[in-house]
Amino acid sequence: MMKKLCFYVGKLNVKKKQYSLLFLMLFFSQLSIAQSQFEGTVIDEGGVPIPGVSVKEKNTGNGTVTDFDGAFSISTNSDDAILIFSFVGYKTKELNTSGLSGNLSVTLEEDLQALEEVVLIGYGKQDRSQVTSAVASVSEKDFNPGKIQDAAELVKGKVAGLVVTNSSGNPNDESNIMLRGVTTLNGSTKPLILIDGVPGDLTMVAPENISSVDVLKDASAAAIYGTRGANGVILISTKSGSFDRKTSVVYDAFVSVSDFYKEADFMTPQDIRDGLTSFSDGGFETDWLDAISQTGFMHNHALTINGGSELTSYSGNISYRKEDGTIKKSNNDQLRLQLNLEQYLLKDILKVGFKIFSEQRKRTPNNIEDNGISNIYRQAVIRNPTSPIYGEDGDYFEEFGRYQYFNPVAMNNELIGERELRRTNITGNITFEPIKNWVTNLLIAKNLSATDISTYTTSRYYSSKTTGFSGSAYKSYEKKEDKFLELTTNYEFDINTVHRFNALAGYSYNYFSNSNFYASNSDFPTDGYLYNNIGVGARLNEGNAGMGSGKYDSRLIGFFGRIQYGYENRFNLLASIRREGSSQFGDNHKWGLFPSVSAGWTLSNEAFLESASWINNLKLRAGYGVTGQRPNANYLSLTTYNYDSNYGNFVNEDGQWVAGLMVTQNPNPDLKWERTSEVNIGLDFSFFNSRLGGSLDVYRKDTDDLLYSYNVPLPPNIYGQTLANVGSIRNQGFELMINALPVSNDDFSWETTVTLTHNDNELLSLSNDLYETEDYLDVAYAGDPINVPTHRVEVGQAIGNFWGLKSVGVTENGLFLVEDPNTGEAIPYSTSLNTNDYRQYLGNGFPTVYMGWTNTLRYKNFDLTALISGQFGFDILNTQRMFYENNSIQYNRLKSAADPVYGERPLSGAQAQAFVSHYLEKGDFVKLDNITLGYNFKIEKISNYISDVRVYCSAKNFLTITNYSGMDPELANRDFYAAGNDFRDKYPTIKSFTIGTRLNF
Repeated sequence: MMKKLCFYVGKLNVKKKQYSLLFLMLFFSQLSIAQSQFEGTVIDEGGVPIPGVSVKEKNTGNGTVTDFDGAFSISTNSDDAILIFSFVGYKTKELNTSGLSGNLSVTLEEDLQALEEVVLIGYGKQDRSQVTSAVASVSEKDFNPGKIQDAAELVKGKVAGLVVTNSSGNPNDESNIMLRGVTTLNGSTKPLILIDGVPGDLTMVAPENISSVDVLKDASAAAIYGTRGANGVILISTKSGSFDRKTSVVYDAFVSVSDFYKEADFMTPQDIRDGLTSFSDGGFETDWLDAISQTGFMHNHALTINGGSELTSYSGNISYRKEDGTIKKSNNDQLRLQLNLEQYLLKDILKVGFKIFSEQRKRTPNNIEDNGISNIYRQAVIRNPTSPIYGEDGDYFEEFGRYQYFNPVAMNNELIGERELRRTNITGNITFEPIKNWVTNLLIAKNLSATDISTYTTSRYYSSKTTGFSGSAYKSYEKKEDKFLELTTNYEFDINTVHRFNALAGYSYNYFSNSNFYASNSDFPTDGYLYNNIGVGARLNEGNAGMGSGKYDSRLIGFFGRIQYGYENRFNLLASIRREGSSQFGDNHKWGLFPSVSAGWTLSNEAFLESASWINNLKLRAGYGVTGQRPNANYLSLTTYNYDSNYGNFVNEDGQWVAGLMVTQNPNPDLKWERTSEVNIGLDFSFFNSRLGGSLDVYRKDTDDLLYSYNVPLPPNIYGQTLANVGSIRNQGFELMINALPVSNDDFSWETTVTLTHNDNELLSLSNDLYETEDYLDVAYAGDPINVPTHRVEVGQAIGNFWGLKSVGVTENGLFLVEDPNTGEAIPYSTSLNTNDYRQYLGNGFPTVYMGWTNTLRYKNFDLTALISGQFGFDILNTQRMFYENNSIQYNRLKSAADPVYGERPLSGAQAQAFVSHYLEKGDFVKLDNITLGYNFKIEKISNYISDVRVYCSAKNFLTITNYSGMDPELANRDFYAAGNDFRDKYPTIKSFTIGTRLNF
């Protein structure tokens, strides 16, 4: 302004003296305009000073920020200026200074809605209004309550596109998660999981210590993580302290009891006596499943402390979980500890953070985790219910004459051991902010984990009696050590509050290592040593003991950058790029480039929608990005060797037989990452004062350069297969999330959220000019004695397709009639029909639609939360029926084995056990997954020390509506090749009832 005034004055034709006088008058008038001075302190509703609050004079560029004491001082251009106070997490406040003087006290009101609108993205945060990618965020207040197994169960049904399943009652199984379909044939389908920025897993943090879960669903959001982002990224944030002098203490506790959700209906002793099986009546009535099972019981305790001062914040969490599963000796004894400390130094310039996490988990090794003949659940259901557990001699009653038939109680009792996992994560952060909004952060972290396994099968175990070797011992030790370093610098600024910029640059270094050792021996002179004197087993002297060790490591280095731009809260743009190198790739492709770009247009901020007052938010998003996936193993691009002790022995010059080296892998210097490119178009909406809102995303993702092992000629190759990048997969679909607040008043409210997910998958290619193979894979073999593949992966078809014989009837002697797909003729079943000439596609094991529906109702101090989940449009192979629903087997069988098949007659032929379409069932279901009733006490009338008390009761997995006849239609699909296979040896699903409390001090 002064420059303009001087310019105009210089144009005037006045005398020098008059010019000087006029200049001085204007100069002092300008000073007088700017000499209104205001000082004060900004506090929250509890009277605590707030540092870092922005204080600006309205319609000017004049402004300042509060110091660590919340104090500010500002000179305004007039006596009646309007000051604007703003800070993240608080409602913006305007203050008219007219008539004000002295030291001002300004109170900011906390804005819970604004806090929820901040979401995590890769290496930073972003206001929800600025998000341009497919990102979902769930905060603590919206987590699923009750008995929660791991972090994924907290958000089950709440994030469209994120499929969370756990169809096992095993206390040690974590949830299976999948995001936007299968993108690999040789790798993992799990998203990258980061806990406070450091890689981890779902069980690493106690659910009570998690503050939010953010999901980066599309490639434009995940591309900044390069070769780890093909399956999406899940960002888990733990609770931290605060710089507000407040200390809070929270105690969470619950106890839970569980039982099998459903038991298979096998023949009873009376059925045996009625001659419905091949068993003879042993004269007893034994419930074998009951003999190896119990009522499951769990108790969980968590204590969390958060607080801080002006310069220090701290938090701590300790949790203990002890669970005994419904099958005996399946348990989880878990202790977790986390400590966080942050300290400001040099006032607001430097902040140092330190975090340590430690876990110790113990469990008893148990055959429930085995498949095949050693699985005790299998042995319990096929056992003769008229046989005794113990014989007349007091030893276990066995009938070794039957094939693969053993006493499950003996198996459970005579397997002794322990399995212990110890994990520690240490993370340090140094944050440097020399200039406001220019933040540089150095993160250094180290993950250490060690697993000790010790087992002993006594001389009374079935394998000791069948082999004649008295007792077997096994010990193993595995150590993992991962190191992480990340350096990022971020600068955020705006121009006239119209143009907003944010620039990020960073470097990442990861080192992963794994070492292991094992030893085994058998035929011990006594069971007294167990696994503690493994060298005295006689098999060692015979050269038949086992021993082995190994070590593997890899490195991952990345350089990345990102730019965000916003214009007038209407247009937002985000672009990122990552260049990443991995030691797992071949010499010709050590480095990869992963770009992304996304844009958002907030239509509701445009002038043409100003009159549509019922629209709170309407934003259109579009994004494109490239992510990658690394192999599951190391050294795959190199020639590898091993000693061939079976067939490659030769006599050396000393006359000794020694093992020769053999090639076990061809080199491939062109080996590289699997590359996934994805397009996502989304719409975010909110209407009627935010009473109705949600988002819709439509995507297509193509994965190229699939890793697959191809048969190659010998010579010129030195091994018969080569791992190469050939093939492509396409996933496309949509995700819809709708949340609504239909009712809200002082006494009652109802909030509901619905998520729908649909994904189509197709294998596009499996060969190229250099590497050719059949255009299909037969996978997921059924167990003994059927031993045929249940699925086919074929070019032009979806992954998860069942591939087998179509049954159409039953012969007079109890065999299936199978359709000839070429002629339509019905042919009596025989094992010779298990060829491609007779097999055909029968269905698909992946659901077409996934649904989640969460309802939360509050009435005064009561609250009720119900999670309803559903899956539709898929088939299930009921393998329990396939193996046990016919009258030819020599074990116990399902009662339904006596039912006529296709309304004609029961199965009874010697070859009646077969994989045919008769055992495929529609898997559609709707399940009341979790229902929780809680009550919040008004504690001020009871105690001066406790600020809040909540009690609740919860039921989990109590009701399923389905036509599926098996144990549970919700399948984990941990092996995506076997999608839809309901395995006969899995730990049965459980239902549980929980009561708990939460105390705030």
